[in-house]
Amino acid sequence: MILKYDIKYFLLLNLIACMFLSVFSCFPKDQIEPLMMKNADKLKMRQWVDSVYNHMSLDERIGQLIIIHVNGDNGAANRQKLVGLVRDQYAGGVLFSKGTPQNQAVLTNLAQENARVPLMITFDGEWGLSMRLDNTPRFPKNMMLGAIKNDSLIYYYGREMARQCRLMGIQVNFAPDIDVNSNPSNPVIGIRSFGEDPNRVAALGIAYARGLEDGEVLPVAKHFPGHGDTSTDSHKTLPLINHDKDRLESVELVPFKKYIDAGLASIMTGHLNIPAWDNSGAPSSLSKPIVTDLLQTELGFSGLIFTDGLAMKGVSVEKDMSVRAILAGNDLLLGPLNAKKQFEALKLAVESGVLSDSIINVRCRKILEYKYLLGLSKGVKPIDVDNLSQRINTSSAEWLCRKLNEEAITLLKNEDKMVPLKSLDKKKIAAVSLGASRNNPFHTTLKLYGDITCFNVMSIAELKKLQPELSGYNTVLVSVHSNRIFSSNDIQSLVEGKQSVITFFTSPYSMARFNSVIKSTDAVVLGYENTPFAQEYAAQAIFGGNNISGKLPVTVRGLYAIGDGIETAKTRLGYNLPEEVGIKSSDLDKIQEIVKDGIAQQAFPGCQVLIAKDGVVIYNQSFGSFEYNGFQEVTNEDIYDLASMSKASATVPAIMKLYDEKKITLQSPLSKSVSQLRNTDKENLTIRQALFHETGLPSFIQYYMPAIDPDSYSGRLISYKQEVSYPALIDNGAWARTDFKYKSNLISEVSKPGFSKRVSENLYISDTYQDTILYRIAESKLRANKSYLYSCLNFMLLKEVVEQVSDTDLSTFLQNNFYQKLGAATTMYNPLTKFEKNRIVPTEQDDFLRKQLLQGYVHDEGAAFLGGVSGNAGLFSNANDLAKLYQMWLNLGTYGGERYLSKETTRLFTTTKSPNSRRGLGFDKPDPRNNRSSPTAPQTPVSVYGHTGFTGTCFWVDPDNNMIYIFLSNRVNPSRTHKKLSSLNIRPRIQSVIYNAINKEKK
Repeated sequence: MILKYDIKYFLLLNLIACMFLSVFSCFPKDQIEPLMMKNADKLKMRQWVDSVYNHMSLDERIGQLIIIHVNGDNGAANRQKLVGLVRDQYAGGVLFSKGTPQNQAVLTNLAQENARVPLMITFDGEWGLSMRLDNTPRFPKNMMLGAIKNDSLIYYYGREMARQCRLMGIQVNFAPDIDVNSNPSNPVIGIRSFGEDPNRVAALGIAYARGLEDGEVLPVAKHFPGHGDTSTDSHKTLPLINHDKDRLESVELVPFKKYIDAGLASIMTGHLNIPAWDNSGAPSSLSKPIVTDLLQTELGFSGLIFTDGLAMKGVSVEKDMSVRAILAGNDLLLGPLNAKKQFEALKLAVESGVLSDSIINVRCRKILEYKYLLGLSKGVKPIDVDNLSQRINTSSAEWLCRKLNEEAITLLKNEDKMVPLKSLDKKKIAAVSLGASRNNPFHTTLKLYGDITCFNVMSIAELKKLQPELSGYNTVLVSVHSNRIFSSNDIQSLVEGKQSVITFFTSPYSMARFNSVIKSTDAVVLGYENTPFAQEYAAQAIFGGNNISGKLPVTVRGLYAIGDGIETAKTRLGYNLPEEVGIKSSDLDKIQEIVKDGIAQQAFPGCQVLIAKDGVVIYNQSFGSFEYNGFQEVTNEDIYDLASMSKASATVPAIMKLYDEKKITLQSPLSKSVSQLRNTDKENLTIRQALFHETGLPSFIQYYMPAIDPDSYSGRLISYKQEVSYPALIDNGAWARTDFKYKSNLISEVSKPGFSKRVSENLYISDTYQDTILYRIAESKLRANKSYLYSCLNFMLLKEVVEQVSDTDLSTFLQNNFYQKLGAATTMYNPLTKFEKNRIVPTEQDDFLRKQLLQGYVHDEGAAFLGGVSGNAGLFSNANDLAKLYQMWLNLGTYGGERYLSKETTRLFTTTKSPNSRRGLGFDKPDPRNNRSSPTAPQTPVSVYGHTGFTGTCFWVDPDNNMIYIFLSNRVNPSRTHKKLSSLNIRPRIQSVIYNAINKEKK
């Protein structure tokens, strides 16, 4: 008996102990209070919650638990439905489906107006508002963000997303997705995940969430306890995750544990079947063992819990799902198909005792607390719909989106350091896009860096047809924009026997399909997404416009491991917004005003303005048209006659190169190379004097006079008063005859032996005429005083120095030593030898010498009668290509990973200033002593160097601010008599805007 009693007693004690432990274990252990709750004024929060809660009916309290899903349409029927749901107390919050910012703002205002308790407006924006709203910033998806090393950038992304949400009246964003995507075949998560490393997923998710919270928007991490290793989609069915607890805790749970430990405030439960934690087969969102026991008790989460969408088929087939979701431990029910039906089910459950009043009351108060924390206690201010899109789509938002794309680009293979591309003068490059339209952002950006021929292929048949056309190219840049059309074998034929780079604008996992061609190519770049910014920054990365630092966030089977990624340095100009260098885009808006005013006042028909700072082109815009008739608008690709900018952009770099090679000195006499000067009073003039314009030579001679037959007209050729015989206006107060004839031994209307140099359309000059001009210079009157006098003759002579010393014509010398290597494809003399006329901006209607509109032929008469190539004028270019030369100088002689000039030579030429004038060695400079005569803005540092051009051009390089400013126009169209470019002070005024913007950011 005693033994029997003892056994019963022992069993009873065990039963009591087990019951005690069971009850005790239900209480939270080490509950982690979210930071936003911890930092709240608890007294004020409680007072507000009480003031609302105490006046709520049971129906209203139940309604707080439901987030209704509403169509984004602003039609009358949808508006009526929304108002009805809100007024009937079926909603504590709203989730809108796809639409426009304006429509959602109007609907949000309508909903809040009709709500007695402020609504929690939620949003599903994993990659920004653009996930649901049209015409809003499209941020990268998480997989691309997972490649970024800079966590602070992800934080700022969260802050920016919060700013946009607040503009839209949104308090809650259902992001970040912190699922660990360990299954490459996952049909629903995939690139929505930050990657397969649980710790990295956690770090990035926390950074983004912290940014949202600091911006007063509630982040909701999803999909607890982890949706990353599923083979089915919970939108369509209930996925099974059949791992044991050890595996789940070491992978799936890691980001959620760290997220909770970081004090973040909200989590979404997913619809998953996870037998290791609940073998009942119930969705995890309806599972008390998962939502309460695991999430709240074991992990200590005390924040706000949302279910995933209850309209999803992974849960919607479940009986009594809303009641079960609340019993499981969720606080809010997201988007049930029939909110009224779910409301009634909850109310019935309370009335029948299935749900206690206390559960509803606790959940309701908790929701009200978070509404207080999210600022809803202060009242709901209607969303300002005016200019809403502009306030969302700021330049700062665009810059951040660009920066995220830039830092994610990943280089996975780089044989022989192929990337960044070098030796452009030795490469003939073809770019082939597979699955992308013409003029895609990848191709347009590539063409900023050099002379690249682009092809677009949309089918296998087109690809086969392309093969023969590629035979003349030694380098091919292949971009894969779709993995559905082409196979590895298809691409193999493109790269065989050529240097090649393949860029994938696809999911990392897609690369596995291209295993064989990846092994054959020289370099592999991963752009992750087929978006404009991904394409732009991948193209920049290939040429060194930005450094590459991305790391692969997942494993690509058979090819690459997680964490792979080769880093490269920036070697060329990049392209971004002013915000990249700390300038606000809006601070440069005044440039457009100045330019448009100049066009309106007919100072010039069109222009291009470029600004580069810190190695980044931050402004490159074209305005106006080729002529005042406006038939053809100018673009950034169009080519301008640079006039005297040629002195500093052609002759000076050539002289610098010869000096660098010790083939000349600054004291070398010009006559050593120019035989016509020997035994004249100009025999001892030096290169230095010519560069300083201190030779004593006249500023100008009439280069054309020896070519004109004096017997072909009577009287004077030029008159300084207007007469019938002098119809051609050649300058203010000067008119010329047009009835003269050229000497047949010097000018021909057709090309023929001895007449290979072209002056203009149907006008060729004798090959001997260059000597004629040189003799005219040698015979010109030399001033005894060698003080400064600007003279084009100096640079005509310097051209002869370059050609005699190098034994190469100036144009070829520059192409071989600078322009081709720089990738300056439009920078050249005689551009009609390469480009169509419609690419070249016209200058003057020359009724005097050439009797035609000059388009593609040099405006300057001296250069024209030298066949278009001269040391004083003749160079053509667009601003983008010129910036490469000037950036090389800022880099002290290097560009694109190659050295062009020594540091010493570059410093000497760009810093030396004449003691007698403001001039440098071939460069013009500011005149701080006389702002009125200075060619630059008053704020310009004295270190600046550059040049202006008669056709309406200028460039200025600023070493102090690491900045380049270029202005190109055709102010001489239709006549050189147009002087308003100078009288309106257009070029210096634009420069002032730039310096004001720079100095504003320095303060």
